[in-house]
Amino acid sequence: MSEILIAGGHTVRKRFWIALLSGFLFLGSLLAVFGMTGVAYAVPLSGFGEFTVKFEKLVGSGFKLYGGLADGAETKNIPVAVNEINHATITGLEISKTIPALGIRVVITSENPVEIDGLIQKATLINGNAQFSNLAMSENYVGNINDPVQKVAREFTQGADNIMIENGDLKTLYLFQQKVSLPGMKVSFEKVN
Repeated sequence: MSEILIAGGHTVRKRFWIALLSGFLFLGSLLAVFGMTGVAYAVPLSGFGEFTVKFEKLVGSGFKLYGGLADGAETKNIPVAVNEINHATITGLEISKTIPALGIRVVITSENPVEIDGLIQKATLINGNAQFSNLAMSENYVGNINDPVQKVAREFTQGADNIMIENGDLKTLYLFQQKVSLPGMKVSFEKVN
């Protein structure tokens, strides 16, 4: 004779409520910022660790690159490449951030081309196929700067009238957009093991 055993699942209430409230808070914040137009102004993302930015294609104008430092969630003064782009159009955008404490990954995507004005990003890794027009690289005099970190950041700079990156994959600690339009935006939460 065999016994029938019925096993039930158990939900960790604290983790459930933290994930649910975090999700609603994040979604509510996004909806409040983007409103009905899908446009936001002065949007910084920083101070909560590294996140990933992937895209199929970025076309930008007014490009500058120089060294700098950024703070992560657990480490200060991480060396980064600072990218500034006056205007960028991005297709196939995906921004993601894994939150290990909650066991989730937040993913923001846009179905249509994204328009950004005043993009500043501090990246620890930049991968992709890049093309530049009127690229200029220069070594700058930094003798009047005493801080060795600031010297390194300002010593070498790069600029271009235009930039195009295909199959971009960036690890970044800071992202700022003066103005961004995300048509067809989708926010999703994925469980991470």
